[in-house]
Amino acid sequence: MKCPKCGAPLQMEDKFCTYCGAPNMLALKHQADMEHYEYEFSKTQEEVLTKSRKAGALAGYLVIIVVMIILNIAAGIVSANAWDIKYERRKQQAARHAEEHIAAIENMIAEQDYLTLREYYFRNNLTDVDELEQYGAVVRYAGCLGELYNKLCDFDSLKYRVADSVRDYDVTYMASNIISLYEDPRTSYYRDEEVTDEKMAVIEDIRSQARAILVTYARFTPEEADQLPNMSKSRVEEMLKEHLEQVLAMQKAAKAAAETGSTESISAEDFLRRVVGGESE
Repeated sequence: MKCPKCGAPLQMEDKFCTYCGAPNMLALKHQADMEHYEYEFSKTQEEVLTKSRKAGALAGYLVIIVVMIILNIAAGIVSANAWDIKYERRKQQAARHAEEHIAAIENMIAEQDYLTLREYYFRNNLTDVDELEQYGAVVRYAGCLGELYNKLCDFDSLKYRVADSVRDYDVTYMASNIISLYEDPRTSYYRDEEVTDEKMAVIEDIRSQARAILVTYARFTPEEADQLPNMSKSRVEEMLKEHLEQVLAMQKAAKAAAETGSTESISAEDFLRRVVGGESE
C-alpha cells in the first residue's frame, strides 16, 4: 500500500505516513470497520450467553463453546481479509474505468487545474492502479500545492478570519510543503514514466502556481519567492512567519476600523491592492 499524498510505502498499521506525515485514511477506515465488527461480536456474544443461562443445561454450555470458537475464527478471517477485499474491489473498479480517468486527468493538466486533480485522484481511489501510476509524481506535487493553498487561504484578508496569532504549527506545515515542492522527483523513488520531460514540465507549472499563491496570500515579493528553492527549511519558516504576521496585523487593523465605524471609505480593489500588493501607508 502507498501513501495517497506522497506515494511512499505504507503498512496497514501506520496511522501516518513516515515520509510526509499525512494521515493514512485507509488505515483509519480499516480501524473503524474493525471497531464495528467488535461491537457486533460483543453483542452476539452477550445474546448467546443470555440464552445459555436460561437453558441451564450442559448442552447450552457446549453451544457457547462452539459458537465462541466459530466467532473467534470468523474474527480472525475478517481481520485478515476485510480491508484487503474492499481495497482490491475499489482498485478493480478504478482500473475498469482507467481510460476515462486518464482522459479526465489529462484535461485537468491541460487546464492547469491541479487542485481539482488532487481531489479527483483520491476521491476515485486511483492510488496503486497500475494504469495511472504514471501520474504519481504529479499528484504528489499537486497535493503539496493544495495543502499550501488551503493553509494560506485562512489568511485571506478579504474574509476577515482574524486569528490571535500565527501558529508555529501552521508555519512549519506550510514550510514542509514548500520544501517538498522544490525537491527533485528524479532523485526519489518515482518510476521513469512519472518523471518524463512532459511530467517535469507539469511539476514546474505546479511550482509556478505555488509561487503565485505565496505572492498573493503571504505577500512575498516575486524576488523572495524566486529564492525559495535555495533556502533551508528554517529560513523558509522564518520568512513565512514574518510575512504572515504582517498580513495578520493588517487584518486586525481592517477589522478594528470596521468595528469602530471608521469613516474612511475603501473599495475592495484598493483593499486587495494594499494587502496583497504590498502597499502600506
